[in-house]
Amino acid sequence: MRQLAADTLALLVFSTLGAGFVELVLVGLTLEQTLLTRAMAVPVIIGTGWPYGLYRDALMRLVRARTRTARLITDTLAFLTFQMPVYAAILAWNGASAEQIVTAVGAAVVVVTLSGGPYGLFLDGMRRLFGVLPAAHPR
Repeated sequence: MRQLAADTLALLVFSTLGAGFVELVLVGLTLEQTLLTRAMAVPVIIGTGWPYGLYRDALMRLVRARTRTARLITDTLAFLTFQMPVYAAILAWNGASAEQIVTAVGAAVVVVTLSGGPYGLFLDGMRRLFGVLPAAHPR
């Protein structure tokens, strides 16, 4: 239960701040579109926070990501392959045009590539705060 709370809260905070910045500043969505997209993302994030954490853990075990570099690459790959389809669907649901979706997802790919590693560190820190052992650490 603690891992569920840690994974969900970490994704909620990180995604709200990061995606909100991308949508508003880089993509040019209106404030209303950004707020609607972020509001719709909350239940999606609540529903996907823990599954994402489990997916990330499984990927870490699969590639045996023990070194800092391997963890960084795996965190980035996990974030890209899990979050981008979810993000595109949220944008489409909230009325973003095809061009805006492509721009937002393209920008998000760049941002996620740069933030996948930091998010992994943030997630592990949140897990520690909740008393949960971070992924891919020897037990």
